[in-house]
Amino acid sequence: MLHSSGSKSGRLAAAALLGGLAAAAAHAQVDPTGASRQAEDTFRQSMLQPQDTALLMKHARALAAEGNFEGGIAALERLLLEPNAHPALVLEVAQYYWRLGSYGMSEQLLQRALADARLTGDHRVAAERLLREVRKRNQVNRLAGNAVFGLRHQTNPAYRTYEAQVLSGGVLVAPAANQRPSSDWDMSLGVQARHEYDLDLQNSATIDSTLVAYLVDYHSASGSTLVANPGEPYDLGLLDATIGLRFKPSPGGAPKLTLRPHVALTYLAAQWHSYLRNAGVGLDVGYDPGDVTKLLLTVDSVKRDFADRIDVPTASTLDGRLTSLRLRGVHEWRPRHWMTGEYAHRRNSTGADFYDYDSDEVRVAYTVAYPSPVRGLGAWSSTLWAGYVQRGYDAADPAISAGTVRKDTERRIGLQQIVGFADQWSLVLALEHVRLGSNLPNFRIRNTSVFAGVSRAF
Repeated sequence: MLHSSGSKSGRLAAAALLGGLAAAAAHAQVDPTGASRQAEDTFRQSMLQPQDTALLMKHARALAAEGNFEGGIAALERLLLEPNAHPALVLEVAQYYWRLGSYGMSEQLLQRALADARLTGDHRVAAERLLREVRKRNQVNRLAGNAVFGLRHQTNPAYRTYEAQVLSGGVLVAPAANQRPSSDWDMSLGVQARHEYDLDLQNSATIDSTLVAYLVDYHSASGSTLVANPGEPYDLGLLDATIGLRFKPSPGGAPKLTLRPHVALTYLAAQWHSYLRNAGVGLDVGYDPGDVTKLLLTVDSVKRDFADRIDVPTASTLDGRLTSLRLRGVHEWRPRHWMTGEYAHRRNSTGADFYDYDSDEVRVAYTVAYPSPVRGLGAWSSTLWAGYVQRGYDAADPAISAGTVRKDTERRIGLQQIVGFADQWSLVLALEHVRLGSNLPNFRIRNTSVFAGVSRAF
């Protein structure tokens, strides 16, 4: 049960998000205007002039723009039968097969296009890049991911309150000098990897594993000695892994439905000492209502175990279980333009009711990918995102205020720019602002971060 007054509006926001995702899915399939109207117009024109290759190409692209890649292939397959079909046409059809997940057919067409000397310039570069990706997808063992190294500056990395006075035992006092907000910068190294092992079964079963490793070294932090009331942010080390079996429970009846039961493990070190260990189980339910819309529901339950440390005197009461439900939807509303929405509900149960909470979170993002405006560089992309969280606790913490139950609202907004500058290499630039509001002054927080790094995909 949700106890915070903000939970009702959080659920309303979630309902609005899910309704929007459902509408986007319906739009992708039955939209009677826009791209569909253009496809109808080009179809009629191509019927009147069946030998007009340019019209057929236009019709195929109109179909692809609305997510109908099968229709785009059908519109062009007659042209592919011609021995002298231009390799750019072959490349375009290979891209449609790629979008449908038909990697074997896509690879055959890419090899045909690259064998033709008429394929030059950006078309040849695009074909070579796509062929590498297709061959990865066609392997029994598939490994993909990226590594990022970067520098970040934050105005308040320790997330300390900006209020001049905080509550302690119900009394307003000034926080200690080393507990006031202060800026800092850090170096970080992160690796994300996903491995898939194809079991070659009729239900598309794969053993699907993920790994995230992350190191953060703050400029102000030094050594590994732990103190009761630290004044600087911690150097951090994170390992997070999941392993599960992804399969289609009904390949014939529901070919677009996938399940992935999995186990998850997390280890977090702070200042080179163990801080938190998580272990849990979960289930991913994936559904693709259309070629340009994807939905993923995840339910998981994780046992949390905090380490006994001098700076975590309440470790035994912080231990408990975090149960989550998350729904994420991605819709490509036009080529290379994606809308992403996510709703999450979390229930944290611990050894003390004033640490127990329910939270509702909504996140939305808009991403656009486009060729580099600088000739010779790789693809670029821009993402704008925003998030809102409401969190309500079960009881008052007497160490802060015995008569006030904590309620938080968190808002964040950010912008990320990816600049491809070489094959598999990108510059990553990000800006994010977070504002945490609370009915208790101890938890009123602001932080702005600026990140610049280099990413290598593999």
